[in-house]
Amino acid sequence: MKRGEIWTLQADGYASKPRPVVIVQSDAVDRFDSVITCLLTSYDSSDIDTRVRLEPSPENGLNKVSYVMTDKIVTVDRKLLGYQVGVVDDAAMTNIGRQLMRVLGLL
Repeated sequence: MKRGEIWTLQADGYASKPRPVVIVQSDAVDRFDSVITCLLTSYDSSDIDTRVRLEPSPENGLNKVSYVMTDKIVTVDRKLLGYQVGVVDDAAMTNIGRQLMRVLGLL
């Protein structure tokens, strides 16, 4: 599991059904049992400026426009991740990183 990958998160306390998440944790700390992610939604969130729009592509594996909810940072046990859907492109990951810094007050 690497930063920028999109995985399914099994239904648990986070959602009533499996949903995609993007891994935002640094690859340098991949030895832990948990991983830091941001939830994705297909709900039109274009009016929320901290959410990053992802267009579906063969690389990211999404089948509809989705939004990375940088305001929904979730640390989950790796065992709750199902399968890899795809990978976010570099430009989108840069934008996700910027929005995470805004949300966390690191700018």
